[in-house]
Amino acid sequence: MPESRRTWKADDIAKLKAMAGKEPGARIAAELGRTLGAVAVEASRQGLSLRTRRGGQSSEQVRVEQREAPPASK
Repeated sequence: MPESRRTWKADDIAKLKAMAGKEPGARIAAELGRTLGAVAVEASRQGLSLRTRRGGQSSEQVRVEQREAPPASK
């Protein structure tokens, strides 16, 4: 884990804004060379959500449907 805190430059924030909601937080963090926590905090400060959508459904909707799905028949 990085020991020094880096300030967020305008180009880092622009990349974050472009990727937020489209790419998973871990991928954004890797692209920016920052921790997922740092990306999440800055996204929150910028009013951005890191939640992504799959096939028109939010990831939370997909998780709920997976929990509620009946077991596959053999």
